[in-house]
Amino acid sequence: MLLLTVASVFSLIVVGAYVTAGGYGAACGTNIGTDWPLCMGNLLPPLQVGPMVEYSHRILASISTLFLFITTFLFWRGKDSSSSARKLLYTASVLIVVEIVLGGAVVTQELEAALVTIHQADALLIFGLTAAAGAVALSRPLDHK
Repeated sequence: MLLLTVASVFSLIVVGAYVTAGGYGAACGTNIGTDWPLCMGNLLPPLQVGPMVEYSHRILASISTLFLFITTFLFWRGKDSSSSARKLLYTASVLIVVEIVLGGAVVTQELEAALVTIHQADALLIFGLTAAAGAVALSRPLDHK
């Protein structure tokens, strides 16, 4: 599950970069409540390239968040889980909530460069934390008693 989480967060960053580079960041609109987290006031985006690309980033963000929360929960419950990996995942879980708020702010503040940069930096921190948790977990020998 941890490796799936790392892969989904990495994919989310790649898709987010494509959204930004392709100029699709405001394709769903910029009004809080109607355009974020919705798209043009709808649960699903219209069948147009821009809104579909932007909305795919939102869907992938939801999936990555779910994966991270499940992984963090599993490490919290696991008796063999490394406490270092647990702490890294707890921190990533807090930062992903911050990331969601930042994502909304990026949209509603019409892609202000400083917010986009902070959003990207936070995403990289989350990826680094989850990847580090994976490295810690994989480097730890399993107890087969």
